Amino acid sequence: RKRNLMRALFLLLVSKPLWCRGTGPCPKEQYVASDGTSSEKRTVKFENGMDAELDLWWVDFRGTEVAQGQIMPLSEAARETFVGHVFRVRWKTVLVHEVKVSAHLGTTKAKAIRLNKCGDVSENKRDTSRDAEFAALMDDKRPCGVETASAAWSCVRFLTISDLERRSKVEYGLQPNETRPSRHYQTVDSTYVSQIATIPKVTPPRSPGFALMNFTEPLTQLLGDWYAQRRQDSIRKHDVIPGGYTNNDVVSIDKIDLDRFPHIQNAIIREMRQILEWWTDLKLKHTSTFGVRIYRRDSCLINHVDRMDTHLASAVIHIHQHGVDEGWPLELYLPDYQVAEVYTQPRQLILYEGAWLRHGRPMRFKGDEFANVFSHFAPPDWTGPRSAAAPGLAPKYYGIPDDRLTTLADDPGVLASDFFERKKKTTNNMEQQQQQQKIRKPPEAEAGSSGSSSSSSTTTTTTGGEEL
Repeated sequence: RKRNLMRALFLLLVSKPLWCRGTGPCPKEQYVASDGTSSEKRTVKFENGMDAELDLWWVDFRGTEVAQGQIMPLSEAARETFVGHVFRVRWKTVLVHEVKVSAHLGTTKAKAIRLNKCGDVSENKRDTSRDAEFAALMDDKRPCGVETASAAWSCVRFLTISDLERRSKVEYGLQPNETRPSRHYQTVDSTYVSQIATIPKVTPPRSPGFALMNFTEPLTQLLGDWYAQRRQDSIRKHDVIPGGYTNNDVVSIDKIDLDRFPHIQNAIIREMRQILEWWTDLKLKHTSTFGVRIYRRDSCLINHVDRMDTHLASAVIHIHQHGVDEGWPLELYLPDYQVAEVYTQPRQLILYEGAWLRHGRPMRFKGDEFANVFSHFAPPDWTGPRSAAAPGLAPKYYGIPDDRLTTLADDPGVLASDFFERKKKTTNNMEQQQQQQKIRKPPEAEAGSSGSSSSSSTTTTTTGGEEL
């Protein structure tokens, strides 16, 4: 026990996040300009250990600083460069770090440069003044109405296994022309599921791990006109998505690459961080924001879990849809054998904990266009399940609920492509057997079931020491 406590203390000390470390004086400029004589390529990765947005500058061959974008709070940024080039990192006008890329920098992996707090650099604090605004935009209590077509729905609908049994297999999951025979009609992925039992919740215990929310005004102003303009000039074919979760190797989808619009991407990150920190009540670091992913008719995304090291608090940002015949919900496998379908309209968000909550869009899309951006965050001290597994440490964040592994997908048979067909056969066989037993049941047995307690009508037969 003492050894475990000492180990826990050691891990606590070495895993102390960068934003908690001490400060010193900020550096002064040492290099006048970049040296352009070398053609040796190198990669430099800047790790921002501060809860402050930093500016990255490249110093050209004349000594002029050229903007290279922002390094978001508690996040990373990598740059391909050459030996002899100089970079400076500033908070406003304050120099935080300066580096000249050297020849002995490793060529096999990026050189990691830690950016720690120095001098008078001021770090962010969560702005609680918007809490009431965010709370008023939550929209996950509205039931799905039968009086309107699902294409117009904005709601959460809860399903049981009986509802899933009634689905048409040609309208859900991967089809025979899209995958190998063992995965025909599969709607739930079976890989990377061992992590589910090890990922702590990052939303309070009463939260189901997902929420439906309307856009904030900044998101509306940011994305509405921008998407309409970029839809005319910036759509490209999307690369095949790895992992086998989608069918976009057969059904093509498109994209507007946010990496080409860093001012839009960073504005999304800033707004989503405020929203997700309010939702989780935790400090978060940004890990990934990408899209716009534009799904086309017959697209499918089977239920899966996200990366366990980076995707703990996430959002699907629904920007636009066109020519939609039926609503295309995000499906979530919940504890206690429930399934939720979350239907959204443009200018709505789905917040979710994707590293443990199976989610996807196994229904094949019945529409022409469905445009989403995805934004992912994690607590700054989270590096994966091992960072939460030290003996003697309190549970991370909101812990791991006892009912975590009570979803329909935790029945191994559900992962098989023919599960529901087999279940129907089993149910039919049981019903037939019960019917046959009822037909064969003698009249006196029926009378005995009326509540008579006469000892003369009670018979006990024993065989091999067991009561029958």
